[in-house]
Parts: sequence; C-alpha cells; structure tokens
Amino acid sequence: MKSTVYKAFVVGALLGLMPACSLLDREPLDQIGPNNFYTSAEQLSSFTIKLYDAFPNNIGGWSAGIATWDDGTDNQAVKDEPNQRMFSLDVWKVPSEGGLGFNTIRDINYFIGVVESKMASNAIAGNATDIKHYLGEAYFFRAYHYFDKLKTYGDFPIVKVVLGDTEEVLKEHAKRQPRNMVARFILEDLDKALTLLRPTTPGNQRISQQVAHLFRSRVALYEGTFERYHRGSGRVPGDDKWPGKSKEWNKDFQINQEEEVRYFLTEAMKSAKQVADGAQLTNNTKVINPDNPTAEWNPYFQMFGSNNLAAYPEVLLWRQHSRAVSVLHHQSARIITGTKTGWTRGLVESFLTEDGKPLYAVQGRNDKTIKEVKQGRDYRLQLFMFAEDDVLRFVGSGVDKFTNAQLLESSETKESTGYRQRKGLNYDPAIHSSSAQNDDTGLIYFRAAEALLNYIEASYELNKSLTPEAEAYWQRLRTRAGITGSVQQTISATDMSIEAKLDRPSYDWAAFSNSQPIDATLYSIRRERRCEFAGEGFRMDDLKRWRAMDQVQNYQLEGVNFWTEIHTYPYFKKQDGSTKIVSDGSDNANISSSTLSNYIRPYQIRQANNTMYNGYTFYQAHYLSPFSEKEMQLCSPSNDAANSNLYQNPGWKTKANTVAEH
Repeated sequence: MKSTVYKAFVVGALLGLMPACSLLDREPLDQIGPNNFYTSAEQLSSFTIKLYDAFPNNIGGWSAGIATWDDGTDNQAVKDEPNQRMFSLDVWKVPSEGGLGFNTIRDINYFIGVVESKMASNAIAGNATDIKHYLGEAYFFRAYHYFDKLKTYGDFPIVKVVLGDTEEVLKEHAKRQPRNMVARFILEDLDKALTLLRPTTPGNQRISQQVAHLFRSRVALYEGTFERYHRGSGRVPGDDKWPGKSKEWNKDFQINQEEEVRYFLTEAMKSAKQVADGAQLTNNTKVINPDNPTAEWNPYFQMFGSNNLAAYPEVLLWRQHSRAVSVLHHQSARIITGTKTGWTRGLVESFLTEDGKPLYAVQGRNDKTIKEVKQGRDYRLQLFMFAEDDVLRFVGSGVDKFTNAQLLESSETKESTGYRQRKGLNYDPAIHSSSAQNDDTGLIYFRAAEALLNYIEASYELNKSLTPEAEAYWQRLRTRAGITGSVQQTISATDMSIEAKLDRPSYDWAAFSNSQPIDATLYSIRRERRCEFAGEGFRMDDLKRWRAMDQVQNYQLEGVNFWTEIHTYPYFKKQDGSTKIVSDGSDNANISSSTLSNYIRPYQIRQANNTMYNGYTFYQAHYLSPFSEKEMQLCSPSNDAANSNLYQNPGWKTKANTVAEH
C-alpha cells in the first residue's frame, strides 16, 4: 500500500506541471495501484490524511509562522518587501502559462466515486462510522479546494466526477460556472460532509462536524458579502459587465442578486449558530507577562503558543508538532529575534481603549513609547504585541526583556514598523535553547471565536440591526478582550467622519466598501474582527470580500512614533555616542525621515529605485486573479484565448504579460 500511495503522489506532483486544459487528463488512480485498493477503512484514511496538507504548516520552515500571515495588507508590513503584486500596476501580469491546479480535486472526485460505489455494495471492511467519516473528510476537502478557487478566480468550472481524457470532453467541462453556483456547490459538499463526519474527533486533530459548520459559515459569509459589495463590477453574475453573460451555456441563467445575497447571509448565520451557541472561549486572566516559563499564567495567550491545543475547547482543529519525531518549526525563535515584519500603526490604533472608546474619543493619550500605546487598551493589543519591558524569553534563571524592535539589523531579522507581534510565542526554554528548528508549538486552523464573529456580521448585513443574540455574542468577545463599555457605547463613540477620512494617516481600509463609507455599526463589527484575528491571516480575504480597497491610493503604511522618543534609545547609539540612524533618503538610509512623519514609514526609507515610495495604490482587477493565455487557449473550442470557455476575469486582458486595465 505504501508503494501505491507513493506512486500516486509522485505522479500527481509531475502532472501538476502540465498546462491547464490537461487539467483532468490523468490516469485513474486504480491504474496506479491494485484494483482492490480502497477496500478497508485504513486505506481510506491513508488517502484523506494526505489532504490535510492543504492547510498551512510551518514544518521545517525558518519563518515566524503566524506572525507573518497578515503580511502584505494594511495590518502588517514586510521589511523592504512591499506588496507590489497587489498594490502596483506593473508587477502582476497575465501569465503566459500555468495550470488550474485541478490535480487534488480530480483525485478527490475519483476517491468519492470509488468509495461511494463500494459502500453501496458493502465492499469496504472496517468500522462503518470510520468509513463514513473518511468519506466526509473527502467532501470537506473538495469544498475547501473549491473555496480557494472561488476566492482566486470567482466563476469556475464545476466538476464532480472523473472525466474522460479526450480534448472535446476536457474543453466542454472547462466552462466556467457563475460564482454563486460554485458557492452553492461548496455548501452542498459541506452539507454532505455533515451527514458523514463524526461530531467530534480525538484531540480535535481531524475534521469534525463542528469544523464543517464553521467552515460553511465562512464560505457563505464570504460569498454573501462579496456579491453585495462587488455588484455592478462585472465580478458578480447578472451584471451587465459580467463576462459570462455572452456564453452560450449561460443563455438561460437567471439570478435575483439581492435574494442570492440574502440566501448566503442566512446560511452563514445558520451554520455559525451551530458552533457559536456551544462555543467555549478561552479565559483571559488579564495577566500580561509570565513570572516563570512553566506557569499557567494566561490561557488566552498560551492558547496560541501551546504544544497541546487539545486542552483548549475553543480550538476546533489544529496541527500537532513533535520533538520526538522531529516534526518542528522555528516560529517562536523568529518572533523573539526579529521577523522582517511588523504590525502597522493602522492596526494598532484600531484597538479600543478598555472602556470601549476609539483613541480619538479619549483625551490625553500618548504614543511616544510602545508601553504607553498599550496602556489601558483592549487586552488583545496588550497581550499580543511587545512593548518595552515585556518578557522576551527565559534564559537559565534569568529573563530577557523586550527593549525595541530590531530596526537596524541584518535583512533576516530586521523589522519594519517597530510593532512586533507576540501572538504565537511559546515561552518554553527548550524551544530557545539552540538556533535549530526546535519549536513544537501547535498550529490553530479553526477556532470557535470565528463563529461568533461570522454570526454577528451576517446578522447585521441581513437585518441592518443588531439582534439580541448577535449583541450577546459580541459582548462575550469584548468581555474576554477586557473591554468594559457596552457595544452601543462603542458604536455611539465611533465617528465615521474620522474613520473614513482619506487624508487621515493610517485610516482603516475597512471603513469603506465600493469607495463609500459604511455606517458606524458595520464598521465596529469589522473592527472587532480585525482585532480578534490580528496576525491570523484573515485580513486580505476580508478586504477583498468587502471591496474595501477601491479607495486605496498612495497609502503610506506607518509604524511606531519613532521620532518623538524611541530614536533616543541606546540601541540606536554607537559606542562613541553618535547615532546609527541614517534618515536622509539615500541608498544608505535605514529609517524614514522625520520630515515625512514622526512615525516610521517602512517603504519611504530610500527614494532611488523605489517604485512604492509614494505608497500603495490598488487596481480593481486585482480583486480576482487572471487566467494564463495558455490556459484560455487550451480551453477554447477554436484554440483562441479570446473565445475561451475559460473566459478572462474583468479588468484583465487575454494576452500574456499584460497588466490590469486602469
């Protein structure tokens, strides 16, 4: 069996290099292995366990893991590496070739077909509940991969079975289907998975019904909000500009766009409630720093830096690492030595004060040190960002404390904004005992807090008012964050004339949808989501579905208030007392000039050969990815990219190496 599985994955890897409309042109897996494969529960498990590789992992990596997952957004800036692909015009181009990435979907389709056939004839040995569960995992992961395609491309071919390998068959099934139908197909797969999966799994390390409910709410919320805010752009089926409207197979397609939005939002609420009602949020003791490395000091902080996430009911699915079998990573070591990244001023200023007010509603606030920035704020900021004197690590019987970010160090550890994320740090001294990969901290994939946020947002988007249930969920999150003021007090103190002021430095992009300011309640919901998920990789997906980047022009990411006091710290002095700082904009500069701003501007340090010196500008075509010219040719009845069944996305041309329209 090991040989058969090995051959299957090697063949899959090689075929992944083939062009697009050979997307399903593969030898069936039963021609790779024995004809009696998939005849036992154990064999089914050997297939589905490999599907978990679709989730992110840090194994064998040297990165800071979770502390980098929001890079390239308005939440995090990477040192010397602005997100030029998304926020400039000349970098992201139509590829000349490249596959659709259908290999895994094709394998899952084959697996589902074979297993369901054999289950019908009782030809699979083993525990019946296990057999159903593994089939449920396959349905879940087909939905998971299709959701990735939905987010990337929008309209997409729906293929549920293994197809023949003739050119005509492949081109026929390459016809893109309207994105709302793709999203409905994903929800149907998850519904099927829910009938098969176990309610819970040992240690929460395999997919369960709770995970499927939560993921279903994520998909439905994404699609409902995307279709609402992108309406009229050509990215939503039924628009006059929608490129699918001229295709013959869509001639009978009809859609009520608002009803479709309401359908997805209703489904998001329904699925989120299945998890939210029983969600056990991990306790926040409000202790900011540990006294010793083995102490149980703050479960909320430790949940993100634990090697045993089965101890936290809030965590519904996670990946375990182990020193015993050398399945390790480098996350915590990189967090304490520098990550090449940093939280932005915009993110940091979005956290409320403890009494639930925005910063501008409070008199006398000071940000000349990071410690002062965190003082009296939402505990998610106090816990998950380093400030002066926070515990960095335990060394022998002593303690190293954070003094400042490594803003002038080598390219590997040099940081961007001065605001260093602490979420994901494990204080176990064994992790920091050498420079090798030695971190066995677990990795969270799904946690129940998302269900509360999904319900709150979907409910308000649907009803334009806060239901008592949504407000109760919201209050639970705020209570854990240490916020004492009520939800309504926060909304009343939120001034959208300030939040949506385009010339305000570091304004929150999510204050807008389709270039228009949103209302204070909806903005407060989005802000809550931003703060709860800071650093966890949700931000770019949220900005896309909200259509929150249309107004982004020449936007400067900023970091700490550097030029008021922090620049005087000993770290920035040479032994003779002179400064290490060079801020003249030259090729030797290492910090942005005080004449630009008191706050660090990580992409305005050097002016020469710096295409992003004037900041981020967004182009609407970038909400969706382009198909390659070769893909479109291969999937065209006439071998002409302009006439392809795999039609190009709005704002992109069919010619390779061309940039988005603007």
